[in-house]
Amino acid sequence: MIWASWRQQRLQLITLLGLVVVSAGVILLLRSSMVGDIAAAGLAPCVAKAVGDCTPPDGAVAAFAEAWGTPFDAGRVLVVLAPALVGVFIGAPLFARELEQGTHVLAFTQSVSRTRWMLSKLLIALVPAMAALVAVQWLVSWWFSAAGTLGPQVNGSYNAINFSIDHVSPAGYALFAFAVSAFLGAVTRRTLVAMTAGLGVFVVARFALSGRVHQVLTAQRQEVTPDKQLTVYDDGSLVISKGWLDAARQTIPNDKVMAFYQTCKDASGESQDAFAQCLSSSGVTARFATFLPRSQAWQVHLVDLAVFGVLAVVLLVGTAWALRRQS
Repeated sequence: MIWASWRQQRLQLITLLGLVVVSAGVILLLRSSMVGDIAAAGLAPCVAKAVGDCTPPDGAVAAFAEAWGTPFDAGRVLVVLAPALVGVFIGAPLFARELEQGTHVLAFTQSVSRTRWMLSKLLIALVPAMAALVAVQWLVSWWFSAAGTLGPQVNGSYNAINFSIDHVSPAGYALFAFAVSAFLGAVTRRTLVAMTAGLGVFVVARFALSGRVHQVLTAQRQEVTPDKQLTVYDDGSLVISKGWLDAARQTIPNDKVMAFYQTCKDASGESQDAFAQCLSSSGVTARFATFLPRSQAWQVHLVDLAVFGVLAVVLLVGTAWALRRQS
């Protein structure tokens, strides 16, 4: 059964292998060229530091960003699109093509059970696809790591695109894309319909769940006096909410605070003490932010994987149910 599944899907698997090999060669060349540019521009000390903490040559950082911005974007787009491609080109045709062409009838008349037939096809299709995805993701991450904070990492781990290509999240997205496309293929019995609808459902689910997985984790809170700035923006933390507090620790509407802020600024002039005292007498005693620190990003990724993984399992169970009902 496994040999038959391999024969049916060998074109996709060979294509996957070719894409990984080509990606590895291109990324190796890009990384080597980039490292050379960093050394030539005198930016090596800035790789492991925030740009503000090093003293690069004049214009070197801007020139590097202009030269490598497009390649970095292309690398990120590659990893962002990879899960959708797994669903469209690997998951959707997996069962839909056989049901559409009627070749499943022969398989169902053999001594192999339908469940075993499904599992063997899933094994041959899903494992290589996930391995290819992980390989491409690792290659892109290896390339970006050589740029450090000069590259996409400067935007922080919680940046929408950075989060989508980091840690285990791409694997969760790929599992879901594969499962939803395979399920739609088994239900509709049409390859093109499964490819189109699977892509649509995947995109909608990604947008619907984006930014919600962090709600499962307990956020931290920072409070400072009104005359000071919150520091949670400086270390790549994910700010969930922010605002102002009165003496009873109740939130004050932002428009009211802005009115107080302007009045006190005009009344106090350059004196910070007078400004703080004015705000306090107006009832504004603190500013706050709830946030997830950068060190907790891996936990958010695990929650992301769990959410999309559970959805994928449910869809695969639904696929098994749909296939068992096929005549």
